[in-house]
Amino acid sequence: MLLPGAVLIVTLALGAAASLRFTGTSEAPPARDDKPPAVVEAAPPPVVEPVVEAVAAEPSAAASVVPAPVVVVPEVVVPEGRAGLIEALRRGELRPGSQADVERWVAAARASGQSIDPGRLWGGAMDVFVIEKDFIVPGRLTGADAVIFVLDSGRPFPRGDLGHSLVLDVPSGACIGVACSIMLSQ
Repeated sequence: MLLPGAVLIVTLALGAAASLRFTGTSEAPPARDDKPPAVVEAAPPPVVEPVVEAVAAEPSAAASVVPAPVVVVPEVVVPEGRAGLIEALRRGELRPGSQADVERWVAAARASGQSIDPGRLWGGAMDVFVIEKDFIVPGRLTGADAVIFVLDSGRPFPRGDLGHSLVLDVPSGACIGVACSIMLSQ
């Protein structure tokens, strides 16, 4: 479907082409004598009425003709599982945690009135990491690969799917993650 503006331009171009057509004959010009040449009257150009189509109220087709600017944002590729944790340690987003990091959270959780069994957290079954910088949780931290992240005050909450991993928020004493109730119940 042509746009009304395009139809008008094409119509005007066709009308101009029709008025410029050659109106002479293919014969050679007459020999030069003192008589003025006979005037050949050209037929008037045909009258072309512009065609205007009704356009339904839909997004302009002209907008689809002009390419939209492309913004390229580099994609952050996070290796999955333990390889992603090693990469985050290398970049300084995490540091290895200790029993002291977990005990800081346990003290905050108890101060907020929670009943916590710290032996379930610090039994050596789950590795502990402290979040130092903006961090994207690698995928597949489930089952035996689940870990504990300790989040101190002023640190950004990790982005991504925690899987079965836990985030121990020291300032609030909260535990975030699907396994919190299993790991912390007495």
